Amino acid sequence: MESRYIDLLAYSVFFRTDQPTTCPKCGNRTEILLDLSHTLNETQLHECLSVNCKKIFVEECY
Repeated sequence: MESRYIDLLAYSVFFRTDQPTTCPKCGNRTEILLDLSHTLNETQLHECLSVNCKKIFVEECY
């Protein structure tokens, strides 16, 4: 099994709200790639579902 290292500091960080997550670039819905909601800041790595965008960003809850 191939190991993949993800550098979360390389992505833009946004703060979570009670609304469904949307892409900060184009406004489309996103998919959770990595869910670290059990951590202190409840971090999640998201990817935009738009074929034309595919922006990846970090979302945190404080």
